Amino acid sequence: MHGYSDASLRSIAASAGITTPVVYDHFGSKAELYATVAQQHADSLLAQWAEPPPGSAEDLVRVTVDSVFGWIEEHPDGWRVLFADVPADPVVAATLRPLQDRATAGVAGLLATLPTLDHPADVTRERSDAAYAEAAKSAVDGLASWWWHNRDVPRATVVTLAADLLWRGLRELSRTDARGGVSA
Repeated sequence: MHGYSDASLRSIAASAGITTPVVYDHFGSKAELYATVAQQHADSLLAQWAEPPPGSAEDLVRVTVDSVFGWIEEHPDGWRVLFADVPADPVVAATLRPLQDRATAGVAGLLATLPTLDHPADVTRERSDAAYAEAAKSAVDGLASWWWHNRDVPRATVVTLAADLLWRGLRELSRTDARGGVSA
């Protein structure tokens, strides 16, 4: 993979064994093609962990994190398209923002299945779930990026690192604390 800026529709067509006009029959531009590929990868990733697994809240975190890293391991080019090699093209950015929003909503939906989750009194549970979801996405993405450069580390170890980080924070947020939050 050469990256978005180095790729041309001609080289993409040649790699696919078709002519450039055939690509233009389906896509108006390289950005439109990229956006379509990103959409397909995002749909695949989100489907990987869309349904909460049965079990405890900790199981929810661990199984979901394992699903995400399993997808990354199976779809390294998909991860690069969605997270590592994202072009600055405005058409691509306009496509990726709603995908990121869907991912945040998906994680927030998983967090909403937790019976209690402490949050500041001036923020609703729904908004705090969205904020925690955004933070969790950033943490997992950061560890995925680290793993990309440390491929000698087994997936199970990276999953443990990510799940421990997320679960320990969520576990504390689901207990009563000094601010008077409710207990799980």
